[in-house]
This record gives sequence, C-alpha cells and structure tokens, in this order.
Amino acid sequence: MALVSEAVKADARRLAPPAAHRAERFLFETADLIAEIGQRETDLQALLEIRPHDKPEILRLVDSLKKKAMTLHGKAVQASQDIKDGQ
Repeated sequence: MALVSEAVKADARRLAPPAAHRAERFLFETADLIAEIGQRETDLQALLEIRPHDKPEILRLVDSLKKKAMTLHGKAVQASQDIKDGQ
C-alpha cells in the first residue's frame, strides 16, 4: 500500500472534489436560467393582478415558465447523474 505524501494530502484539501466541482459548475451554468424563471414568475404574478382574464397572455407566461423549469430540471438530472457517475 503506497503512502500518500503531505503535498498530495494538501492538494486534496485545497482542490474541490469532483462532486463539488460538478455542483459548482451546475450552479454557474444555470444561474441565468434560475434568474429568468424568477422573472417569469414575477411577470405572471403581475399579470394575474392586473389582467386576470387575459387567457392568451397567461397561457404564454405559464408555458414559458414551464419550458424554463423543464430545462432546469433536465440540467439538474444530468448534473446529478454526472456526480453519481463520478464525472
């Protein structure tokens, strides 16, 4: 069994493990998407307060929110799988 040098141990403490690195990358890649989902939610809330009978616009905003959420979900599933696979 090979002994691990102090330099290797220090590097291991300093560097993020693969799972943490992938999670950080996921957060970086999805930050804009998360902000956009928040904006769509705000837009929808404002529309419902101002024009609750505007069915086409409500549907458009809900569909947009759904698509963004599905994209985020897909990226989260992929990130989770990458972490499990050790990538």
